Formats: sequence, structure tokens, C-alpha cells
Amino acid sequence: MSTTLYLIRHAEAEGNVYRRCQGIYDSDITKRGLLQLDYLAKRFQDVNIDAIYSSHLYRARNTAFSIANLKEMKVILRKNLHELDMGDWEDCPWAQLHVLHKQKFEIWKSKPWEFTMPNGENICVASIRVFNELEKIAKKHENQTVVVVSHGSVIRNVLCKILNLNFDKVNEIGWGDNTCVAKLIYENNNFKAKYWNDASHLPQELSTFAAIGWKDNKGLPDTIQVWFEDFCKENQEGKFYCMHEKKSIGFMELDFKNSDKDCGIFKFCEIIPEYQNRGIFKQCLGHAISQYRKLNKKFISVILNKQENHKIISILKKFDFFIEKEEEEFIVLKKKIHVLSVYEQKEYFEIES
Repeated sequence: MSTTLYLIRHAEAEGNVYRRCQGIYDSDITKRGLLQLDYLAKRFQDVNIDAIYSSHLYRARNTAFSIANLKEMKVILRKNLHELDMGDWEDCPWAQLHVLHKQKFEIWKSKPWEFTMPNGENICVASIRVFNELEKIAKKHENQTVVVVSHGSVIRNVLCKILNLNFDKVNEIGWGDNTCVAKLIYENNNFKAKYWNDASHLPQELSTFAAIGWKDNKGLPDTIQVWFEDFCKENQEGKFYCMHEKKSIGFMELDFKNSDKDCGIFKFCEIIPEYQNRGIFKQCLGHAISQYRKLNKKFISVILNKQENHKIISILKKFDFFIEKEEEEFIVLKKKIHVLSVYEQKEYFEIES
């Protein structure tokens, strides 16, 4: 008797694009991520599936829902399938960790199996947590086929265990692109992997790896990554230096004072010429969204002169900003940043743990 289990990484989420450390931080799925889900669902449209499971995090459970909706099924949520708990590093830009926590970050980058996140988890412990949950699911569904949606870091290390590799060999497996699939067979109390890191259902233009310059799935993206330093200690005005390594390459201002109850204002962002058109603006946007989520805002808005900002208006629309108000000289664009909770989506999910 055996169980077929498809282990899937979630669709592209904000942390993947804004280059932020997001483990159990609950981030939204991007516009490209939503398109990835269409292709993922098509991949499974002719596959007989008996049950669909997911971690409780938004990016995972809504990836699972793309398949469940096609099959007219509910997604069963199991919390133990969640990503590595990043502790104090949650929602920090990766570039900030490289500069402000250099020694710890180097250990995480080179020997993650030896590192425990400050007030968080060790990746080996986290992957065993997920592996044990997969085993419970497999045993519950003997002679059936199930889908399980989880997260990149834990999936990679679970595969180490399944392939009988020590955790220090994790780089031999590499990272899987968003919505990548591993096909596992569970029999005689053991998992065997038929394939893994398979994102063949995605066209090249929807690959997250291609979009962020990740040429080698065993290395790191080669795009410039930035972090943000407060303009002053208390920073009540929402002003930030945009930093590359230890060099200031730009400035960003949010309008905390004039933002209303539900919507924060993204006031200003300027990057020095030699760093423009290199993917930095979207990281500034990610930081703005992070700051306003902390203040419980549901939207972020930008007010622009129409004649002077054709390019930035076009860029904002690519990041799901919509026109809220348009006058002869000015335009107001707005984006939803509220991430729906499990309770707000409860009709689509069944919570087991």
C-alpha cells in the first residue's frame, strides 16, 4: 500500500520580490504569483486528488486553494506545515541582515543547519516538524493521492531527509522556484522522491527566479538588494535612507501624519542615477508596505503629477495599484495591502491544527 503526495512550494509572495526575510510573517501573493497559480491549477486539472493540505499562512493556503477550487474541494490547514520561524529577523530586508548582523548572517548563508534564528527556529528542527506532518498525512491517506502546500526553506531540507542526505548537503538540492512540485511516494514507512523542484508548468516569463536574476538555484540572486535606515531615532515622520551595503543611495518618505485610518501615503522616493532601473524601487515599496501594515493600514496610496510621472504610474500599475481619483493635473493611485486572515476566508478552509 502506498500514498502519492505532491509537495508544492507556494506561489510568488511579497518577500520573494521585495527581498525580505519572511518565514511566518503573513505576506500577500504578488500579481505574478496569481498568474503562476493558473498554470499550477492546469497542471493538476486531470490528476485525481483525494485531499489537499496546506500551512495556515496566506501565501500557502491560497496556492492550495487554486487547485482545490478547480476540484471543488476544501483545503485542510495544518499549522505544522508552516515555514521556518525567522524570529527577530521576520520581515527584515535580507540586505539589512547582511550589514547589521554580518557574522550571524554568514553562518545562516553558509551553514544554515548550524544556526538558530534569534528567538526563532533552527532549520533542521523546522524541517523535521514538517516531515513528521507529511508522514501523518501520508499514513492517513493510504492508497490515495494528496497535495500538500508548504514553503521553500523547509521543503528543501525535508528533501534532504527523504534523499538520505545530511543537512550539510542541502545545497546539492538547490532552491525550487515558486509553485515548484515534488512528487513523493510513501510506502513501507518511507518516502521516496520521484522528482523535485519541478516548475515545468510555468512559462519563462512567470518564473520568479528569472525575474529576480537567480541564475543558479544553488546560489543567490545577483540583483542589488537594499535596506532602510531611519532618518532619525524616533522617525515619527516616516523618513528613511535607502542603503546598499553601508552606502546611502537614495531617500524615501512616507506621510505618517496625513495618512487616514485605513490608508497610508507613500510620499516620495528618489534613487541616485547609477542605481536607478535596477529593481530598487520595488524594494522601497516593500518597505513602505511593511511600515504601514505595522500601523494596521489596509491600503497604501500615491499622489502624483500626471505630466511628470508617466513612468512611475506605469510601474505602480504593475504592482497592482489602481486609479482611485484622477484630475487634470494629479492622479491618486491606491493598492490593497491588507492580507486576509483565515477567519475572513473560513468558507474555503478546514482547520485541523
